[in-house]
Amino acid sequence: MMDEKNLRIMEGIAKGLSLDEIAEYAGVSKKTAYNRIKALEDRGIVKKVKRTWEIDYKKAECDTIGILLLGVHNDYEGLKKMITRLEKFDFVEKVYKLVGSNYNLLVVVRYKNLKELVSEGEKFLEWLQRSDIKIDSMAQFVGETVKDSQRTILV
Repeated sequence: MMDEKNLRIMEGIAKGLSLDEIAEYAGVSKKTAYNRIKALEDRGIVKKVKRTWEIDYKKAECDTIGILLLGVHNDYEGLKKMITRLEKFDFVEKVYKLVGSNYNLLVVVRYKNLKELVSEGEKFLEWLQRSDIKIDSMAQFVGETVKDSQRTILV
């Protein structure tokens, strides 16, 4: 189990902060931050990449990934409000506007576990209802992360 300082350090890494910024963000000295990051590296939870680090979300037990497809037709203002709301959620990694589909949005989310998914999903649906936004169609697919990397070869 991670303690609060390690979680703050990992949040700093996820935000792309420098070592000095991570230390300040976590409320520890630079040396303590470095030692804790090194311990996380030794456990395989983070890995050094150039001058910063990357988190292995599977080893950090944050590997529940979801794809949410939302269709909102004939309510452009509602769609804009929904996008603004989704942009504020930390667990929402990406939001795509779709063209040529029954759905308007594709949303990529990452949760700690299914319990968080259910809890946050219920809060979002309640917000939609309070905001009087009607969803015409919705599909959600959830699974465990098997490969988690970004494209590196562009040619």
